[in-house]
Amino acid sequence: WLGRASFAAGLVFISANIVMYLMGLSASYNLGDPSKFEFFLISFWHIGIALACIGMLISLLVRRF
Repeated sequence: WLGRASFAAGLVFISANIVMYLMGLSASYNLGDPSKFEFFLISFWHIGIALACIGMLISLLVRRF
């Protein structure tokens, strides 16, 4: 179930990015330190692709073993 949940979360992040793009907004998460004015923005679709790939990998490994 962990693989499916991770894959579903990835799809949610990708769809949220698409919806926010259509609304004219920037969907991103800041990994920097805002108190030091460091901004390292990661787009939601990057996070979604990573989660979806991890979910597919977990699902394939569970099926194999």
